[in-house]
Amino acid sequence: MDTWQPVTLQELDALVAEQLADCSPDQHQLFQRFKVEPYRVPIERRGVTEAVFVVAKAGGKVLYYEDVEEGFNISMLSHNGSIAAPGHEQWELCHALGRLVAA
Repeated sequence: MDTWQPVTLQELDALVAEQLADCSPDQHQLFQRFKVEPYRVPIERRGVTEAVFVVAKAGGKVLYYEDVEEGFNISMLSHNGSIAAPGHEQWELCHALGRLVAA
């Protein structure tokens, strides 16, 4: 039986590259415009503080990879730098990019 492990930076980089290959040219441009060097931020899951990687920022919103749900999500950051409104979406990168700029 496998036990869940958080995504590593190397795994995240490979996932972003793989999913970016399926994105349109416009979505590529959005990612290039808003991407950041991935960094970890705290997230609360069922009363336990863990961490997720942020991969893009637009205004006050961040696009992060939720490795438990295995999808990208969007949230504001709280005053302490943690994910303010954890999402449970399982968006592919190209779908999440459109929501980042529309949200």
